Amino acid sequence: MVDSETTEEATEEPASGELKGVPKGRQSFSKVRRELSDEELSSPAVQRMLIDEIERLERDNTRLGGFQDRFHGADRRVGILEEKLQQSHSGEIIFGVCLTVGAAAMGYAPAAWSNQPDGWLSLAFGVLLVAGGIASRVVHR
Repeated sequence: MVDSETTEEATEEPASGELKGVPKGRQSFSKVRRELSDEELSSPAVQRMLIDEIERLERDNTRLGGFQDRFHGADRRVGILEEKLQQSHSGEIIFGVCLTVGAAAMGYAPAAWSNQPDGWLSLAFGVLLVAGGIASRVVHR
């Protein structure tokens, strides 16, 4: 469980030296002098507090390392899926254009039927394009 005091963001006006939006940390230690003398560092209570803090940070680091690995995995997966989506859009465009132009060519065939080479060519071209469009959809999936 995450300590709620350490994850809250500062919403008040920043005091001198503090940045807005930076986690507050423990409020009880906010006014404490940060520099310790050699005499203070030799105190068993200070050493225990520092060791406890180091252990807490190591636990947090281990826990957050899993998030980092999951983030990189999800980031790779998003890249792959975006590329597949882009390919899907191009496939849909090819399918739509082939069907549209093929259907138009087949629709033109009866009008050109009296001028015989044009009628057969229009019909063959239309059927070929429609079949190609359908084949592109089947192969793409």
